[in-house]
Amino acid sequence: MTNSNVSAKSKGVVVFAFNTQIDYVAIADQTCRLIDKNLGLPITLVTDHDAVPVFAYDQIVRVDPQGATYRTEDASVQWRNFGRYLAYELSPYDETIVLDTDYLVLDDSLLKLFDTDWDYRLMHHNSDENGPSYEQMGNTSLPFIWATVVLFRKSPRAQMLFELVGKIQRNYNYYRLLYNIREGNYRNDYAFAIANIIMSGYHVNEQQGIPWRMFTVSSPIERIVATDTQIHVHLADKALVLPYQNIHVMDKAYLQTDNFRELVNELTI
Repeated sequence: MTNSNVSAKSKGVVVFAFNTQIDYVAIADQTCRLIDKNLGLPITLVTDHDAVPVFAYDQIVRVDPQGATYRTEDASVQWRNFGRYLAYELSPYDETIVLDTDYLVLDDSLLKLFDTDWDYRLMHHNSDENGPSYEQMGNTSLPFIWATVVLFRKSPRAQMLFELVGKIQRNYNYYRLLYNIREGNYRNDYAFAIANIIMSGYHVNEQQGIPWRMFTVSSPIERIVATDTQIHVHLADKALVLPYQNIHVMDKAYLQTDNFRELVNELTI
């Protein structure tokens, strides 16, 4: 007989979207349609007080955006990427998938991770159009983790991870020097990597890694075409033919095009 006092653990997705020179909220409205279609989980959007999302989110949590402005060769670029460590506190779910808005969920593979044993899972490995990549935080530093996809269960160990990420963010200049990080701008990829290293006794530990490589399209995209079994990504100089899978898209301009909206319409019918 089923014990009626034991309830199933709630599962859901948390997405952070703060507009800058890029309309991340509009991107989230599209990519969350793919999440809804392929994972079937409730989605909570964390955004600012002025955002006007149109997707039917399970919940919308409004916070003051945090970030910094960085100078590039061409212009000043605003990043509102602080506060990801708040995902543990803000998530209304017992088990949570935290996703970047530029991650296209095209299958249900992430659901399989709920059946495995973990307090948190991180994306350790990545490939792009040039093949498998090994990314370090600096020439003499350690490999970083892609914070594009993070899973966690409400537990003391997962809470400690997110508290460490917050501490690293607040003291980033110290940790940047300590770990010989090449970039001056704060990245969640680096903060989660350092927190995981500390949690693992100051060595690289992939035991709580997601057991497959993420695929990232790093180059500008002209269009994407989907078939039943393949994804065709058309770049300026070539086309990538990929097995049907989740894709991380670095080209935010493409994610705001009519072609992308049409692709989402086609895939969510």
